[in-house]
Amino acid sequence: MFMISDISIIHLSKNNRMKTKKFFLATGILVTLLTGSTAMHAQTTKSNSDQMKLMQQDLGTWQATIDKDTAVVWETRQYGKSFITNESLIVKGTKSPSYINNISLDPEGKVQGFVLWNNGGYSTWTGAWATEKKLSGDLYQTFKPETLWGKFELVYETPAKMTFTMYNTTGVKTREYKFNKVK
Repeated sequence: MFMISDISIIHLSKNNRMKTKKFFLATGILVTLLTGSTAMHAQTTKSNSDQMKLMQQDLGTWQATIDKDTAVVWETRQYGKSFITNESLIVKGTKSPSYINNISLDPEGKVQGFVLWNNGGYSTWTGAWATEKKLSGDLYQTFKPETLWGKFELVYETPAKMTFTMYNTTGVKTREYKFNKVK
């Protein structure tokens, strides 16, 4: 048989157990939140101002030799918070327009482009900076992932040298241009 004093001791012990459980639960949640927010912070994309600085590496005129009498030229200029690249081919000294690439940053900080070809066609792409010197992206007919037709990497080796590499959807390299900055 229990006495009233025994019941209050049992009740106190039960209360202490509840407080201890609540303490460990709260501590566990706090540690999870702190750890989770640190991990999430490490995975976020760079801010738009950081992305703009990275994109500015592309400003100017870049040229790559395709073969002995053919070169590709990219002329990139900043347009407010966007960029415009005009690509031309120079064949035996004659320069012809190839496409215009309009480049911007979406609200999440991803780089995206709309390419208007000289024949009236278009394509789109999205990309992200893997490092401060490497932009990787996907090429689409429209911004829809199901229209993927290729992938690319743009690597800035130095302020005056970059390599543009294209891959098909299975990852096989289809093209690579070694650009030198000429202006």
